[in-house]
Amino acid sequence: MLERKIANALIEDVSVNMTIPSIPMLCAAMGGLWVGGWVTLTTEAVRFSPNGLNRVMQSGALDVSVPLMQITDVSVLWGFFTKIVAITTPESVLKVRCYGAARFAEAILAARGRVA
Repeated sequence: MLERKIANALIEDVSVNMTIPSIPMLCAAMGGLWVGGWVTLTTEAVRFSPNGLNRVMQSGALDVSVPLMQITDVSVLWGFFTKIVAITTPESVLKVRCYGAARFAEAILAARGRVA
């Protein structure tokens, strides 16, 4: 493990395991739901795993793994309180919100450069 941070990830395929009328509309507007957990950078991938509370309250494909070899771009986007790291592959974009986003993005690019 190179780095591990508390983070939120924007997950597209998620369901809330409770009845709150505004949640489906909010998810549709944002393209998913922000799920709390951990983002981990290893020598092979960037992985997001939800925390226990989010595993109980939500269902769907909550765990995400992006192999470094598939990453085509890493950018830092503006966000409230914390910035967002957008990790792009040919098939998708994983967005994670965390403190130290710019430094984390640089670490991902450096790790990606070592596997090339």
